[in-house]
Amino acid sequence: MPAAFAFARFDNGGVDAVTGVGTTQAGAALLTGAVNLVTTSAGQVGTLLPRDAAFGSPIIVRVGTATASTVFPPTGGSINGGAANAAFSVAQNKPTVFYCHPNGIDYTAVLSA
Repeated sequence: MPAAFAFARFDNGGVDAVTGVGTTQAGAALLTGAVNLVTTSAGQVGTLLPRDAAFGSPIIVRVGTATASTVFPPTGGSINGGAANAAFSVAQNKPTVFYCHPNGIDYTAVLSA
């Protein structure tokens, strides 16, 4: 377990553009930035939260297209205490903040208003 609570910095070059791919956890595009703008093609596609992100550091996901996107936890992980490996849907233009738990694979999601 980490010894300290850490926060990621948001001044790492701005927003990362991520193109969602696949519809399963295994085929999803990895989210690599602290702030991620997801674009999709036709239909709902997936992205994947990183394994072992800093405990408590926010990862922001915003879908900038007309189609919602799914966000998967790392393999074996969960989002908001749901089933292991289950996807979380992020609606278009509805930013969601994900916070990593100390175990590095579980996340809490907070939806914007």
